[in-house]
Amino acid sequence: MQAKTAAEPGKPSEAIRTRVLTLVASIYDVPVGELLRVTRGSTRAVAARQVAIYLSHTVLAMTLADLSRAFGRRPSTTLHAVRRVEAMREDAKIDTTISWLESLLRDAMEAA
Repeated sequence: MQAKTAAEPGKPSEAIRTRVLTLVASIYDVPVGELLRVTRGSTRAVAARQVAIYLSHTVLAMTLADLSRAFGRRPSTTLHAVRRVEAMREDAKIDTTISWLESLLRDAMEAA
């Protein structure tokens, strides 16, 4: 029996998804567990979770349904997170940070 070597098309590997969560948690200085918490948590955790959802959608090409399952949120909440981060990118500093995170994650995906 062969081991599975790659994620299904359109489905990120667990290692890559974990890398997104770890990277965002580190940048926002929140525990990874806060990003997956059922309750909202602190304002910092909410912002970090929204960025993690956004990056998972844009870099990992996860669908809203997949994001909802992965983050334990309703589809409308995941859509709100994506739109919120898109709006936040109007700020040049935030846009630079998110672009940097996207670049790091794309590089990690290529290396995986």
